[in-house]
Amino acid sequence: MIIRKLFKFENAHIVRGCSTQRCRASLHGHSYKVEVLLESDYLDNGQMVYDFGLMKQGMKELIDAFDH
Repeated sequence: MIIRKLFKFENAHIVRGCSTQRCRASLHGHSYKVEVLLESDYLDNGQMVYDFGLMKQGMKELIDAFDH
């Protein structure tokens, strides 16, 4: 069985080492999508491959690490 979850988030940055002034001084952003797929031949005691709540929390921590 395979479960999957798509995460979408926004991120902004400045490219400080860029050769052009526009790129060095302009804050700009990007939209990102990350898809997580988990596969297992076995289910846990809750009859799940994995708890989506745990997956979302782990991904939130990872995504938040980029937001400084």
